[in-house]
Amino acid sequence: MLANGDKRHADELKRHLAHATHFICIVAFAKLSGWRLVEKAIAERVASGLDATFVIGLDFYQSEPAVLRAILGLKKQAAAAGGSVTLYMGRERSRRTLHPKVYWLKGHRRQTLIVGSANMTKGGLADNHEMSALLSGPAAGQERWLRKWIDKRAKAGDIVEVEPKLVRGYEKRRDIYCTTMKSAETRAFRAMSNAPGDTLTLADLLVEMRADDGPEGFTKSVKRRRKAVPRARMQMALLSRQPDLARGRFLNAYEELIGQWHSSGLARGKGILAKRSKRFQAALRALAADPSDDPATLFDLLRSHFDMIPRAGSNVITELLHTRDPARFPVMNRNSVAGMGLANIGGYPELPSKKTVDGALYARFAADAERLRQGLGLTDLSELDALFNYAYQRGDSEE
Repeated sequence: MLANGDKRHADELKRHLAHATHFICIVAFAKLSGWRLVEKAIAERVASGLDATFVIGLDFYQSEPAVLRAILGLKKQAAAAGGSVTLYMGRERSRRTLHPKVYWLKGHRRQTLIVGSANMTKGGLADNHEMSALLSGPAAGQERWLRKWIDKRAKAGDIVEVEPKLVRGYEKRRDIYCTTMKSAETRAFRAMSNAPGDTLTLADLLVEMRADDGPEGFTKSVKRRRKAVPRARMQMALLSRQPDLARGRFLNAYEELIGQWHSSGLARGKGILAKRSKRFQAALRALAADPSDDPATLFDLLRSHFDMIPRAGSNVITELLHTRDPARFPVMNRNSVAGMGLANIGGYPELPSKKTVDGALYARFAADAERLRQGLGLTDLSELDALFNYAYQRGDSEE
């Protein structure tokens, strides 16, 4: 076994490189800090005819372009000495993460395989708590297996042989990614240290959203919502005023209703919910007949009906209330709870449900949402919900 602290991975690599004629390195991340620890040892062997193959992952834009260029710079020297240097890099934003950490070395008398957790970074090869298995012996089938694996990944398009043009493109996209992530990190740390209800982080996102002229930007998102609310109200009125509808007609009306909402996943439960369509329509009649504008009262009213309706959860309840009055009732779902978190407002379940939310909790949520709306200068809670959705989608994208 090999562990940093007892014997650094970098030192063990250099010891085996001193007599290596062949070298295969497959790592998820490669940084200049790690490359510099072994660069001299690799360059000396390249000058003596080393055959070297590198496979470096690009996931999460951790690998540094300077390492790719340094390895490419050894190709001519290797060819002149009768050896070779081949460099592959992973696909950016691949469906699968390239995650191995493998170093294989072959000398005149033995082969050595180091496989474990150590990437080609200063942390991986020296400073972190890393652990690897070290296998060494006079002969093994490791080289054949590794080259077959590399060939298979190349044929599948998971990795590609590196050219300078590819490095330039990767560097450009990595610079954008790193700048964006640094901004997001600053925003996250600020959100964690802000006082509860502080709108600084959400205000920054609102500026970004207003500058976005795409379909999820502020202007187009709010415009869609302005059109959707009266359509949703019409469907609520249809469902509450008409006699109990047959399942097919109810489904058509319900599909039209949830099509105007902005919570995801509601369509997945429509068939199950439709089996309790009479209860659902009864709930809407009770809501229409109640003149109250108290969030706690109306939430508990709907929940008393919806407790007997599968797939009619707190998300559906609050979407109905929000449709009734977007200036008074916020949507309460995963997205909006996460949005509250950006203002350092907690105490709400990550996944709200009928079991975890009652009228009192929803009323507190509504009061918190209203304070944020006022602090951000938004027109109503529909605009706040659009901002929450934008923030949540940005979080998914960055992850």
